[in-house]
Amino acid sequence: MLKHRKKIAALLCGIMLGTGVMAPAAHAMKTWQKLVLGAAAVAYIAHEVTKMDNTQQLQFIGACKAQTGVYEGAEANARVYDVFQNFTDTGAVERQYYVYVSPDEDINAFMSLGGVMCVNKGTLDAMDDDELAYIMAHELVHGEERHSLSGVKKKVGLATAVSIYTAGAGVGGALLGAIATNYVSNAVFTKDQEKIADDLGFQYLVDAGYNPGAAAAAMQVLYDRYGDRVRTGLTSVIAPASHPVVSERVRKNVKRMKEYSGDHVNVEDDYVVVNGEKTFQPAAAGKYTQKERTFLVAGKLAKLYHAGHVPDTVFEDNVISAGNVEIYSVEGNEDGLAISKALNKGIAKDRGKPVEKKSKIDKKREKLIKKAQKEAEKEKKEQEKAAAETGESHTIDLTAAEK
Repeated sequence: MLKHRKKIAALLCGIMLGTGVMAPAAHAMKTWQKLVLGAAAVAYIAHEVTKMDNTQQLQFIGACKAQTGVYEGAEANARVYDVFQNFTDTGAVERQYYVYVSPDEDINAFMSLGGVMCVNKGTLDAMDDDELAYIMAHELVHGEERHSLSGVKKKVGLATAVSIYTAGAGVGGALLGAIATNYVSNAVFTKDQEKIADDLGFQYLVDAGYNPGAAAAAMQVLYDRYGDRVRTGLTSVIAPASHPVVSERVRKNVKRMKEYSGDHVNVEDDYVVVNGEKTFQPAAAGKYTQKERTFLVAGKLAKLYHAGHVPDTVFEDNVISAGNVEIYSVEGNEDGLAISKALNKGIAKDRGKPVEKKSKIDKKREKLIKKAQKEAEKEKKEQEKAAAETGESHTIDLTAAEK
């Protein structure tokens, strides 16, 4: 890229000096000269930011921790490590990530350049592991799709890009590095990127075995705390006009859950709905609100319907179960037998068949498996070639020794 930059600069100088004209200042350049220089500068920035994203994880870990602080609680860190390990165990995660917990009490998380994910302690305090998994899955998508790259590129205006491009590797690299580091605390993703992260985040969530209703539940927790104006990154407060509002994200995650269930399970008017049958309204319990719990109960049923052939529920020891899956713990004066009967009325209408539609995550995993197989085959051939060459050299040496 440096060689390319020199060629462009030489081309511009050569054209100008070849005509006997002094090299003009930037404002005096002709339109075509500005376009050539601008295009080269933009290409250079894209290349350098991508290189940072690929090779400078340690630097971004330091920058992130310096800005957020680090929460050292063993239990909190174990939770985020375990959740992230479950994602990597699916075989559908391509990049290498570093995950840590900050002491911030807000419900928040972010993904920086270099694949550094920070989860606030406040998120862990407010959510269970299924809900936490959705928040982390959302950020994971930002990392896998490299959304931060486009964000940093947009932060660098054309004039700044040209300045960085023409300043030389040392000065220009330092300036670009400062911009990228500053982006850590001012990351703003586009509305489309947020939608992609929500959608693929749901797929990562269920692929790792978590509750499909946790996506809607996590957004409900966020809504209950902040309303439709949601914090993103570390400091930005995003207006509904530029990002999807939280209530809409709740609704769309319910829709995703319904589709995952094969269209058998839904939530309407705070009721768990099975095959169109409004069964019951879960009660609030502990730190779980009524709405939050409704999404989680519906999610358990959605997971059963995704597998197909859902059995009747039974009520025993204050717990309603379907097969070996605990669906609901009865609270206070609730009538467990009546709830089980209402659920069974809906289930009896259609017990469902396994949902066999492949998700984007399934396709990505297959692609990564094929890529790994090709790399393994290539490595094997290289090892065989090296072994053969080593054998040949030994033969030559032995022959020489005999002579």
